[in-house]
Amino acid sequence: MQKRRSHKKSRNGCQNCKKWHTKCDEQGPPCNNCILRKAKCVYNRPKVDNCRNGDTLTIRPRDASALAWSMAVERPQGDVAALCGAYGGPSRLMELELMHQWSTNTYKAFCGIPEDGEYLQVLLPRYALDYDYMLNCILAISSLQIARFMGEGNSMRYINAGLEYYNRGSSSFRTQLSSMNAENCHVLYMFSAIAIAAQLSIPHRVGSALDLLVIALDLVNGSTSIGMMGMPWLLNSPFPLRRFISLMGASKDLIDLDSRMALARLHAINNQRYGAASEPVGGNEGTDGVLLVTDHELYHMSIEGLEMCFAEEARGVLRGFSTAFPGLAGKPFTALISRHDPFALLIVMHWAVLLGQLDRSIWWANSIAEELAIEIAGLLRNLYPDLAFEWAEPMSWALNRLGLSMPGSRELSYTTSSSGRESDC
Repeated sequence: MQKRRSHKKSRNGCQNCKKWHTKCDEQGPPCNNCILRKAKCVYNRPKVDNCRNGDTLTIRPRDASALAWSMAVERPQGDVAALCGAYGGPSRLMELELMHQWSTNTYKAFCGIPEDGEYLQVLLPRYALDYDYMLNCILAISSLQIARFMGEGNSMRYINAGLEYYNRGSSSFRTQLSSMNAENCHVLYMFSAIAIAAQLSIPHRVGSALDLLVIALDLVNGSTSIGMMGMPWLLNSPFPLRRFISLMGASKDLIDLDSRMALARLHAINNQRYGAASEPVGGNEGTDGVLLVTDHELYHMSIEGLEMCFAEEARGVLRGFSTAFPGLAGKPFTALISRHDPFALLIVMHWAVLLGQLDRSIWWANSIAEELAIEIAGLLRNLYPDLAFEWAEPMSWALNRLGLSMPGSRELSYTTSSSGRESDC
């Protein structure tokens, strides 16, 4: 009788390898055989007899009549990394970490009123289980926040993960945007809002802070459009927008005297340089029922939006309200910024003052303030030296309020009661 060839059996292999009568490498899921055959890799639960007393977890049913029944599941050796490695791999461990980061920390960066807390911390993650773009968005912004506060040598893993989740979410979001309805409107809106923060949080090794801001402002305009189109749905959704709107309306009298004078200077510049202009903003052709707006009117509306932000931040009821300024200024103003329009840049410098004063927990906006102001000051000096000389006072005011100065720049030095901050830099 011919002897059977001896071979080492794979006793803990996956179900597919046992069905195919092939040796499993037991490294899954997925194992190498399932990867090659593009099959779903599933492992059986280990037998009770193979489990040691110290390494088992007994799961008991609630039914008292079945108390005699128990099932033991092998507990992987080592820490939680080993546990996640056995049931999904390292990516699952990171996702667990990122969801914990969101629910304990990251969500706070988007809370404008107390009612936002429960929605962002509890309800939105639940909705994200049904909308993959929102889940990827939550994972992306949480990963980018961890990267922001880690050392440079350790942050790359979280930056790459954040970019991957962001790209996945964006792709799915674009396909779902055309299907907006009463159920998903608030989820689409929240994705568009958090995506702005993600865009501003991505490290810009190439390009500038202003270029990054222009991209983010385009996202702001998109988010504003979603909000306007879906306003009836949003007002009746779990998102507490109705409560937020009811709290708006801070008086401009709350703005401190120094800031009021700075805003008055912007109005004066607009009236002096653009008051007599009658031509509409470039690119606004008046077709499709679009109302023509002159440069003077556009700048005036933008400065008024800035005044509203200063007033709301001074009152302190609507936390982080100043991040809404681009939406208040509108899409034509964003177009001026992208063209490096000098007066639009000067207005943005004043907005940077508000960003720099935000709560540190609103890290995604607070962190760009100083870099943005310095970059704009340099652009104005290099591209528009005559205007930089003429606007030395408002430019220096913005820099001083941020605790900054322009070393070696005689054009931007002047003596006021607020110049004492310059000596602290």
